[in-house]
Amino acid sequence: MPYRVEIKEVTARPAAVVRFTAGVPEMGEKMGTAFGQVMQYLTQAGVQIAGPAIGYYEQLGNERFDVRSGFIVAAPIEGNGTVQPFELPAGKVATTVHVGPYETLPEAYAALAEQSKALGEEIEMGAPMWEEYLTGPETPPGQTQTVIYWPVKE
Repeated sequence: MPYRVEIKEVTARPAAVVRFTAGVPEMGEKMGTAFGQVMQYLTQAGVQIAGPAIGYYEQLGNERFDVRSGFIVAAPIEGNGTVQPFELPAGKVATTVHVGPYETLPEAYAALAEQSKALGEEIEMGAPMWEEYLTGPETPPGQTQTVIYWPVKE
């Protein structure tokens, strides 16, 4: 798939998340559980979702990640221990939209790294990256839309 990579400044945004550690094989199941826990908390707390579902990833090495999964909200939340307040960071990022199954997301990450150089920027290897899921689990895999953000070096 051809990717259109952009370099842009993003603002910080509050989120409600569940944090866990996972390898790639169990990531989807754990994220689904986390989304459900966050949704239940937000509903009970009367907090409105103000943006898409998110996944924030810090690589721990060997295909393992420290993950925060949840939803963008209008204002910081209190949390309840399981569901925690979080803030997506502000800064300069490379971003693109991936259309297709989650299994092919590595293609989008490769395009971000490659095309960023052509735009005069360099991906901050090892920096946390995040994804916004524009479509839900009911969407056929070939039509799934994911926006990826990866910080670039300052």
